[in-house]
Amino acid sequence: MSHRAPIRTHAADAEVDVLKERLGSLAWPEQFFGANHLTLVHPEAGTRLTFEAEDALRAWLSGSEAPVHVKTAGKWMQAHAQDVDTHKAKVLQYDWTFTTGYRGSGAGPAGPQSAHGSSGELAWEATDAQMDRGMLTARDPILMYADIPLFESELEDNGVASLSVKVTSERGLAVRVMPRCWYALLRFWLRVDGVLVRLRTTRVFCAFKDAPDVVLRETTYQEGTFAALAAAGAPREGPSYADADAAGAALAAVAPVGVTLYERQALQLKEGGAADTNMR
Repeated sequence: MSHRAPIRTHAADAEVDVLKERLGSLAWPEQFFGANHLTLVHPEAGTRLTFEAEDALRAWLSGSEAPVHVKTAGKWMQAHAQDVDTHKAKVLQYDWTFTTGYRGSGAGPAGPQSAHGSSGELAWEATDAQMDRGMLTARDPILMYADIPLFESELEDNGVASLSVKVTSERGLAVRVMPRCWYALLRFWLRVDGVLVRLRTTRVFCAFKDAPDVVLRETTYQEGTFAALAAAGAPREGPSYADADAAGAALAAVAPVGVTLYERQALQLKEGGAADTNMR
């Protein structure tokens, strides 16, 4: 099991300029951790799953999210309506929140494939199988833990948007020195002050003993305006939405209200493949 690349504070300005030109975007999150990534490799199957910032922003740029307006946008437009009309000003509509549907970049034996929103070479299929929550919550020794930021923005002081990936590997006494599972959590979190909160979570799981050649993926999208969530019984805007963990708890309290997508998928690896999946 090898470790991930060292975390850098942020990409240098020159690197960002190159990336912006390559992706064709003028907008960019203030903190972009371009060197950070998590790569999961199954050598025998020739399968690789990577989580990285650049592909996540590609997914943002190719998305079709409806623009989110800040709390003061309506008042501003009302106050400047005459000027806008007089000068025939064009109001630009684009997703400035960096909302991404990215679920990882995959590569199989046939070659690389960006897996944000499609399955392609990795052949994810719908499944009824569920992750072993008992295994994930068991008090087993943790062999590895990493919290890897990919990008973050304060949205010009209008809130916060962030994307990060976490990975843990656990060992149970029943299988002695062999790890029981690995689990990765990719989470996009958005809070637009006074307007809404949005959480997009992708969980990836593999139980080495029970199903070493099957990787499960669970995707959940949750969001709501603070007014709608409060009406459903969630806490009002404030400390309950201060970070992704707190927002997740608040949204879970009123689910299925606010759930816009829930999907379970499985990836079948090569039969008889090695169970000691590498993490890089």
